[in-house]
Amino acid sequence: MRWSLLLVTLLLPFQTSLVNAQVVEVVGRAPIDGAPSYARAEAMKDALYQASLQAGAQVSGMQLMKEGVISKDEVAVSTGADVRNVEVLWENVVDGVYLVSVRADVNEQSLCPGQTQEYRKAIAVTGFGLARPQHATYGRLENIEQALPRWLASELNGQGLVHALDATRISLYQDPRRAPSAETAQQRLTTSVALATQLGAQYVVSGVVRDLSLAKEQKQSGFALSRLAGMSKARQREFVMDVFIHDGLSGAMLSQRTYRTQGEWNVRKNDYVGFATPDFWDTNYGGEVSSLLEKAADDLNQTLRCQPFMARIVKARGNRLHIEASAGAGIRPGDTFKVYRTGTLYNLDLEPRTELTDMAAEAVVKHVQPQFIVADLKQSAEHLAIQRDDMVIAW
Repeated sequence: MRWSLLLVTLLLPFQTSLVNAQVVEVVGRAPIDGAPSYARAEAMKDALYQASLQAGAQVSGMQLMKEGVISKDEVAVSTGADVRNVEVLWENVVDGVYLVSVRADVNEQSLCPGQTQEYRKAIAVTGFGLARPQHATYGRLENIEQALPRWLASELNGQGLVHALDATRISLYQDPRRAPSAETAQQRLTTSVALATQLGAQYVVSGVVRDLSLAKEQKQSGFALSRLAGMSKARQREFVMDVFIHDGLSGAMLSQRTYRTQGEWNVRKNDYVGFATPDFWDTNYGGEVSSLLEKAADDLNQTLRCQPFMARIVKARGNRLHIEASAGAGIRPGDTFKVYRTGTLYNLDLEPRTELTDMAAEAVVKHVQPQFIVADLKQSAEHLAIQRDDMVIAW
């Protein structure tokens, strides 16, 4: 009795947004060049591929064959999706092509391939630029440059996956209208790296509010009378923002996303509302913005979750390392980190790039202090040429 196992892994672009389960029905196809059982297996493979395309996930199909006959079909999850209740609807052969139709429940999960560590990464949330300040006069939303990122930092800390540091008093962009394209690589390197080093952050989150405009008023009978009566006609108001994530070690941009929504705004132009105030959230527009910001916080969490945890070595002497990482990161005695040496690599345009070299050494955490941790090496730091500003990383 011979058993064989056919394992198929389908790799698709990983998406970090969280979506609800969806039911998909697809048809897989495969030419019959040999045994029908082989063609069926290939058709099932194609069906799983089509289902994964619709779900934007990574799916693994597994089939167990006994003496050339498929006795069991299974779908296993390797990373990005949970595929359940796979059902073969029908099978047929048309013009030498094996067709198999399947129905499956696909639930994309925000998981990272190979990601096992759950340390809280420190991120600095800077002030958000306002591309068109004149848009903020309606409702007096001028405080949005600090209030929006401060709300975002609070939301991130409330979710508990990262440690968000309030750097809203600092703006990375001199001209928000042209950010980030107007900023050179060297400017990004200098500003974000200096800020991350100052605050002990691994990543820097910044952003620009692009649009807060109101839809144009339409002239109609009774409108002037409503204004005289002190009433305000509800109008659609736009909200568009960009969110950027920079690496605090190299200054490189890791992520750039645009968020857009709109809602009804029924507040008079000169009324003082302010951004992120109770009166603001009570408007239809505020409710739409709140939902959008929650999505942005979720996206930030998931993007950063898929990044390695990195911390700077601030002191290296003998077999002992002092590492800049807080107790709030979730590090415990006995945890291990890989040690990397930092260096500078210049590209063809002579622009500096940070290079990390794996030293094939591990640091074992011995003590956890409120603002730093102490770890030991098997060999001395001098022997490995490990020094201040080198890194430890957990993948």
